[in-house]
Amino acid sequence: MKLNSKMVGASILVVIFGGILTLTALGWWQTGGGGQGKGKHGETASSESILVTNLYGKVSAYDQVGLTIITAEGQTISVQLGNSRYNQSVGFAPQVGENVTIVGFLNDLGLFSAVTVTLDSGQVYTFRDAATGRPAWAGGNGKGGGNH
Repeated sequence: MKLNSKMVGASILVVIFGGILTLTALGWWQTGGGGQGKGKHGETASSESILVTNLYGKVSAYDQVGLTIITAEGQTISVQLGNSRYNQSVGFAPQVGENVTIVGFLNDLGLFSAVTVTLDSGQVYTFRDAATGRPAWAGGNGKGGGNH
């Protein structure tokens, strides 16, 4: 059987959607089906490990707390970054049309949260801990004392 680009693209989409569904089911199972009892405004609790995945795409919108990308397959994905004051303090300001690589996870509300975002320039911005998903702007007391 000869593969063409449409078949390969469709296969990639099936794998991505399958992964998203698996992550959503895993999050549902880990939280006992509720998902909102952690009190962290949709953030994964700091004592749990998370399953991260990579996204690649072109920025189509940015609003200080999140961005939207369009993948090579044409899929539009919204990405949560978090606290706007933190994002400004680290100088995060992607441009529409800029390619980005995002390492992130589906949080307990089923939304994609960025751990890191790498811009075209190679600059890497960190938004959450890669092992726990704990926000970089959270306070140092382990209880999320920062502004969410």
